[in-house]
Amino acid sequence: MKFYLSLGSNINAEANIILAIEKLQKILDNSEYSSVHQTKAEGFEGDDFLNLVVSGDTELSFDELNKKLKDIEDEAGRNRDAPKFSARTLDIDIVLQVDDEEIIFESDEVAKYSFVSEPLKELL
Repeated sequence: MKFYLSLGSNINAEANIILAIEKLQKILDNSEYSSVHQTKAEGFEGDDFLNLVVSGDTELSFDELNKKLKDIEDEAGRNRDAPKFSARTLDIDIVLQVDDEEIIFESDEVAKYSFVSEPLKELL
């Protein structure tokens, strides 16, 4: 199963993106990475975000992978009580799940946010 993951950070962004990539390399096979996109904070005043999309294969289920992603976010110091639109140490979301070129799951974030769709286009 191939997954496409959206990564974003605007708190200690470079270090948190590097942490995420190092952890994801242990979970995903055949990883590919978009370029890093710098984007303005949306919905609040804050530092710019660094965003990218990572793709890779895994035998993990959607829920198993999502749990591992939340663990990585927690390791980066993610505050789960923060408002939806606020600064983030690390945000990792599954935005696309593909099996034999058939889309199994597509997040509404792909259509909503260019910081997801633009780096995703680089890998499709």
